[in-house]
This record gives sequence, C-alpha cells and structure tokens, in this order.
Amino acid sequence: MNNNDLLVQTARELAARLSNAEIDRASFRAQAIELQNENDQLKKQIKDLQDELAKQKQAKEDQSSVTPKTVTDDQDTSTTETEQDPQANK
Repeated sequence: MNNNDLLVQTARELAARLSNAEIDRASFRAQAIELQNENDQLKKQIKDLQDELAKQKQAKEDQSSVTPKTVTDDQDTSTTETEQDPQANK
C-alpha cells in the first residue's frame, strides 16, 4: 500500500470512530436527560410525602391536644342540685 491509500484508510477509520463517538455521546445525553427527569419526579414524590407526613403529624397533635370528656369526668365535676341551691336544702 502506498501512503495515499494508508491516509485514506486512516481517515475512514477516524471518521467511523468519530461517528461512533457521536452516537455514544447522544445516547449518554439521552440517558442523562431521562435520569434527570426521573430524579426530579423522585424529588417531587419526596416533597409530597414529607408534606403528607407533616399533615398527619399535625392532625395527630390536634387530636391529642383535645381530650375527650369522659363520663367519670362529668361525675367528678358536677355538683348536686342541693349544693347549687341552698334553699332546696330547707
């Protein structure tokens, strides 16, 4: 082979490698975009779950701060009618 043939062959090989590299680069870019979108969706899910957890915690705190009045509480705090009206005791 003469120098011109070697030069043409080398140029073709380099062009093929460059083409393959461009294809790989485009593929990696597409993968990166896809992964970035997935990452954004996961971040949104995390934020939504954190918001939901905060709401649940707040609801639980609201429930625990309101103590229901039981029957025994009513009995302990109520007074008899005669204690309220001194005239009724006569």
